[in-house]
Amino acid sequence: MTNRRQFLTGLPVAAAVGFTTTAGSSSERAAAAAAEARARLRNAATGIGPNDTPILCNPIDSGGVIDQNVRDSFPNVMMVNQDGLGMSFYEGFIENKVVMMHFMSLRDEQQLPITRSIAKVVHELGDKVGRDVFVYSITRDPKHDTPSRMAAYARELNAPKGWHFLTGTPQHCADLAFRMYRMSHATLPGKRKVDVVFYGNGKAGLWGTFPYDIRPDDAAERVTWVMPQPALQPGEKLRRAGPRVFDRTDPRNHNREV
Repeated sequence: MTNRRQFLTGLPVAAAVGFTTTAGSSSERAAAAAAEARARLRNAATGIGPNDTPILCNPIDSGGVIDQNVRDSFPNVMMVNQDGLGMSFYEGFIENKVVMMHFMSLRDEQQLPITRSIAKVVHELGDKVGRDVFVYSITRDPKHDTPSRMAAYARELNAPKGWHFLTGTPQHCADLAFRMYRMSHATLPGKRKVDVVFYGNGKAGLWGTFPYDIRPDDAAERVTWVMPQPALQPGEKLRRAGPRVFDRTDPRNHNREV
């Protein structure tokens, strides 16, 4: 199921709240499950919906292992977007798509406004977003960044269709960061000055990065490098791809925000 509410209600209560079925006696587990069910009913009565709470269920055990023979080395993790839509990350968000993604924390946006910088790149890409390229903002702080909080921030940034704000269990978010070869400390909330954005072609398995404070037009151009291009016509010359030739007189060689 892809709808988060259906996804959660389809799980046993113990699994939905993060309990295992190995610790304690059956009566203790039943009592704990009943207590959690009563808490969920109280939350429902006070207007707290499933999108207002952290993602606690963990039906997929990624094992923290990268298997280079499947899913382009992506771990088997479930992620949920700002609308409560839950999908297997690789099959739902990466496979056969051109993507741009980064890791973020709502509580870090004041010190490191990486998502606001991405909004400028999204603006440069225009109507390509949601059609030719998909954008993913993946939280590093899933206990705080619930789908509803992510949705509010997406509205603040006027995020178009095709820009997904993703959260999951702490383990799944950390597994994705590990797949992108981020240092372990970079998955945690806190002050930092630098970060990178990933872009790639999920069908070709081609990936690159750029700094978050790159000029938006330069970033958008780099993303187009991994988009499918029309076949050359007879007599047409190959176009150069990759980094531009260095020219001291070209101001584009300094492509950071200053």
